[in-house]
Amino acid sequence: MDFKKFIVLPVFIGFLACTFVALDQWISGFLPIEGNKGFGWVTFQAWAMYFMAGGTLKGGARTFLGYGMGILSAILIIKLAGVLGAAGFWAVPLAVFVIVIPMCSMERAHSLLDFVPALFVSSAVFFAFTQLYPTAGFGPYALVILLYCAIGMLYGFVTVTCRGWYEKKVAKSN
Repeated sequence: MDFKKFIVLPVFIGFLACTFVALDQWISGFLPIEGNKGFGWVTFQAWAMYFMAGGTLKGGARTFLGYGMGILSAILIIKLAGVLGAAGFWAVPLAVFVIVIPMCSMERAHSLLDFVPALFVSSAVFFAFTQLYPTAGFGPYALVILLYCAIGMLYGFVTVTCRGWYEKKVAKSN
């Protein structure tokens, strides 16, 4: 495909990104985390995870389920660190050690649950939320992360579907 035909794809993806940023600016004010400046960064990294998981509906489901498990893992780390509080400096490192073992073991789970990168990315997102919005609480964090992950999965699906359609159209015209 020559560049004149190819450039349509980056322009389309730019349009999708533009529409998402507009959507984020509109909906973020209605979400349960006060004082936020939007959560677009969550969708953009989830959108990328869709491609890392194969760019398929199954990959999207694996990513979304991984996000849920990663959120749960982050909550377990926080709770376990509280239980291990007497360990002082070592409370969080020990909690991470304990919880990372089952997280990594998910690699051997059912094919819908084995996308370990999604667990780690969403755990990191959850921990970022605890620093950015320390008073919001676990429920709002989880809700917003999963909502924006779902939006990323949708945009990934649209990207792959439209690109496939366009590439077939260009191939037929040659």
